[in-house]
Amino acid sequence: MKSLPKSFKLLNLPIFFSCILFFSSCNNDDGVFDSEIREIVVDSSIEDTIVYVPVHNVKVPVYLSFPHGCTDNSPLPAVVVLHGSGGMWKDDDPDGRVMSSQFREWKELLNNNCIVGAFVDSFSGRGAVEKSGKWETPPENFKISSQFIRSRDANAVLTQLKKLKLEDGNSMISPANIALLGFSDGGTSVISTLYDTNSTPLDWEWTQSFNGKEYDTSSGVMPPEPKPQQGFSGGVFYYGGSGGYNYWGSSTCNSNALEKNIYQNYAPILFQIPIDDSLSEGSICLANLLAEKGRPVELNIYNGVGHGFDTDDNSQSKIARDKTIDWLRKILHID
Repeated sequence: MKSLPKSFKLLNLPIFFSCILFFSSCNNDDGVFDSEIREIVVDSSIEDTIVYVPVHNVKVPVYLSFPHGCTDNSPLPAVVVLHGSGGMWKDDDPDGRVMSSQFREWKELLNNNCIVGAFVDSFSGRGAVEKSGKWETPPENFKISSQFIRSRDANAVLTQLKKLKLEDGNSMISPANIALLGFSDGGTSVISTLYDTNSTPLDWEWTQSFNGKEYDTSSGVMPPEPKPQQGFSGGVFYYGGSGGYNYWGSSTCNSNALEKNIYQNYAPILFQIPIDDSLSEGSICLANLLAEKGRPVELNIYNGVGHGFDTDDNSQSKIARDKTIDWLRKILHID
């Protein structure tokens, strides 16, 4: 077994070389896997790069974007970005190392506000291209679950961001100023990541229902990870689903949801909801339910647009992006 250093130095190298900096080899077949999230020393002139964060014996690719001209503002805030069912990469090609136009646009928006972006690819390391076909039903969909797998990805990246160090030994990222941003399936993952596990009833059993059949922990359903001691500052939810296949209990729109749906968030959530989307009713109900429970939420509803409107060239997309950046600047304490 090859030995691995306790920390790595991230140099200003081309993206396709970055994997050697975080694992002994880029080859999945060499029998070496470092399951520890390690400290990384970041060169001051670093450009965008890709790191591989270990989650349950999977190397999860994370595209890190570093804003230019912001080093004097260190430690910097950061946003962890979670893609939707279609994945993160241009032409569904993770080997090309080019993100889709949506995420390239968000990278620029974050850069312009001196925010480090961490774009998480939850699919390719697990053999999926997009959440369709076999990846929509058990047992395969458990491998990329937005309720209990992608939340683990997000928390692992949270830990990795806290371990980015500058050459002088100081932290590059402010650990108290890291937020989430997710779209569609990634929006659902934002909710799951921000679940307050301290509120789980003692007798709760973690199950999910698909096509009338119930699955429990013996068939692949997993409980959520414990809430991090220092978690995310908040999250932005774009047009995701909120039911979780009954993972949290009763539907958020049911009359008994206040008693029978256990979901509660530990950090603020901004809901960006298009009215012309079949998923929107449940998400609006969730936002209202959380407000009734006294949890911090903000709800924006956009008329005349549907699912995926963030990628459309319309006024609603621009308004929602502006509101998202303003909200992120507030919770990340950016003056």
